Amino acid sequence: MNLEELAQRVAALEAEFGVLRQEAAAARALAAGADRDVADYRAELRGHTRTLNALRETQLEQGQAITEQGQAIIEQGQAIIGLSEKVDQLTGTVGHLRDQHGASLTEIVGLLNQLIERDGRQE
Repeated sequence: MNLEELAQRVAALEAEFGVLRQEAAAARALAAGADRDVADYRAELRGHTRTLNALRETQLEQGQAITEQGQAIIEQGQAIIGLSEKVDQLTGTVGHLRDQHGASLTEIVGLLNQLIERDGRQE
């Protein structure tokens, strides 16, 4: 191998080395961009995670409120049943009193009507 061939080979290697340097620089730039993208993605993911955790907390609070409201509705339903039973008892008592004293009340109403008629004629 002569000196001229060696010089050509060195020049070719230097040119190739220059291309490799450019490619390495481009790879570093791509890696830096990818690193920034990953950092942005992680930040966004943390934001989503915080949002989901807040939503979970809200759902737990709402679930507790719904449970408490359900219990209140059950208690109100039981109170209504109790009141309904009392109304039924009172209705029975009134019916019983009407049966016992109905004739007497009818007689009293009749007497009152007679008094009203008599007072109306005397005027």
